Amino acid sequence: MKRSFFLLFLILMCMVGCNGALRVQAPELSAVIMDVSAVTVYWEQNPTIENNVDFQGYNVYVYTDSNALMVEDGEQLNKWNSQVIDDTSYVADGLSQDSIYYLQVRTVNTDDKVGDYNSTTPFLRASPRPEFTVTLRTADLGLPANDSCAIRFADALVMADSVMADSAADLWVRLANDTLYIVSPDGHPAYGAGARSTVFANLGTGDFATISTVTTEPDLSALACSALDILIARGADGNYVKISVESIDIQNSMVTLLFAYQNIPEFPYF
Repeated sequence: MKRSFFLLFLILMCMVGCNGALRVQAPELSAVIMDVSAVTVYWEQNPTIENNVDFQGYNVYVYTDSNALMVEDGEQLNKWNSQVIDDTSYVADGLSQDSIYYLQVRTVNTDDKVGDYNSTTPFLRASPRPEFTVTLRTADLGLPANDSCAIRFADALVMADSVMADSAADLWVRLANDTLYIVSPDGHPAYGAGARSTVFANLGTGDFATISTVTTEPDLSALACSALDILIARGADGNYVKISVESIDIQNSMVTLLFAYQNIPEFPYF
């Protein structure tokens, strides 16, 4: 009987570690917000985790290979943070716009031992993306050519509608009956031949920064919009773009757009 009790005691000691600190469960990931060279990952506040006597804080892991994160023992993983995190969000900076990253959060106990990943949301995907602000002059279709009414998403090049096809424009703007229209280049009545095709969706007013995932697939080649509307576009190469209509000046036929261009095709995250 004493021998059995002693063996049970040793097993329990091995489970909790030398000083009795248990590994703590991982939090539920909630969102990741992308910026020009950084991403911010958020996770749910959980009193069960944070009130645990063995809980010390969190580590964030940023990998380009999601399979590398799918290990129970996180001791060999390279954390991104230099100090244990005591908040429920973290900014990982210095990232490339040409890479897809997988972000994972694990707990650290008072023995500095790393817990397992969350089985419901093991990681979130993200990639930084360029962000531009441009001011365009809306097209007047009664003119032979309109200067500065079209843009190319990749580098925010502003151009006339007459060179849209040659310069690979992705949208142009026009006013009709005091309403702003965002239009696909191939829909231009005079210069649409050979131009690129872009489709749009209007999400209405919203918070540009916090819209991080395409939830409405763009399907319109032209749409009406108002100031402060948020649009989602999908270019001819499959790149998604998030657009904010910052202002519309009807009197001077001007519109200012803020947009984030996801330069990785078929990647619907911002």
